[in-house]
Amino acid sequence: MSAYELLTTVHILAALASGIGFGLRGHVRLIMNRPLANPLLRIGPHVADTLLLASGIALWVVTGWSLWSWFGLKLALVAGYLVLGIRALRGRARHRALLMYLAALLLFLAAVVVSAGKPGL
Repeated sequence: MSAYELLTTVHILAALASGIGFGLRGHVRLIMNRPLANPLLRIGPHVADTLLLASGIALWVVTGWSLWSWFGLKLALVAGYLVLGIRALRGRARHRALLMYLAALLLFLAAVVVSAGKPGL
């Protein structure tokens, strides 16, 4: 297995863990209206996000993708996902937090679609 294949596999698995972790955290916090008592729900997504970021940077270094391509769009979508996700989980107004949570999920899915399709490549 080449470095590219290994990094891609780690990145995809980390993205899957990040998305599932955020979905579960949002569901418990915003839908069920309960605190995040389980340490796996509190800490796990941060570990997955760190792996996701590290593998993404490593892939960028290995491949040399331009920021003015699908890769830049993906970065913008991921940045929006992170900002809205953080604001949603820290939000006090439940209705507003729920809207930010749903918007963050949509941005995450858009980043996955852009990554899978790699338009212009």
